[in-house]
Amino acid sequence: MAKGDKLYYKALHLAEQEDYDYHDVLHLLNESIKLGNKKASYALATWYLNGFHVRKNFKRAFPLLQLAIQGGPENGFVLYKDALTDIAVCYELGNGVKKDKHKAYYYYFLAALNGDIQAKQELSRCLYYGIGITKDVELSSLIDEFALQQNEASAI
Repeated sequence: MAKGDKLYYKALHLAEQEDYDYHDVLHLLNESIKLGNKKASYALATWYLNGFHVRKNFKRAFPLLQLAIQGGPENGFVLYKDALTDIAVCYELGNGVKKDKHKAYYYYFLAALNGDIQAKQELSRCLYYGIGITKDVELSSLIDEFALQQNEASAI
């Protein structure tokens, strides 16, 4: 069990209750993050990205996303694909960080390698339009075909 997991799972359990105090959940997530828990870091980052129980704040979300992808399996994640995709979006749109299309492409690429379907679509889009990478319509088409084959295989 990763450091801070007990606090993280306690926060999840509390959040599943019908009438819960989100301040208590927020406190538990922050305490878990202080212990280095990557799952709690990603959970809180999504709160800030989406304005769930807190005001939307990309500048707070971004470092939490970066924290979520650091370290190895002992920290709860191996390059957490959803966090990688969210980082890519932040770089592409300039949410909480300076716009950088090259870094956006890089993080879409990492997320796609880790199996994120949305990231594969975004990677294809970047290649098709030349966003952060040299335009390559043929490679974009190959990625689309590969993603479609994977989706069909997983539906079986």
